[in-house]
Amino acid sequence: MAARHKYRLQCQTINKQNKLPCKASGILMKNGNIRCRMHGGWSTGPKTKEGKAKALLNLKQNQNDQKTRINNSNS
Repeated sequence: MAARHKYRLQCQTINKQNKLPCKASGILMKNGNIRCRMHGGWSTGPKTKEGKAKALLNLKQNQNDQKTRINNSNS
């Protein structure tokens, strides 16, 4: 059995099925939490123009304004 690294940052999330902590190595987030790649540690947001437009449409504060901008740019 392999030993775990002594100074490795471990993901701080709890598994839903068996209530045990995640055993994957993680990175330190801006808010101070440690998350692995499965729990949002490497998420950087949308990269393509279509993905960015879809993300903006999902914001409730910009929903009406963005719909008109996208419709005007497509015409």
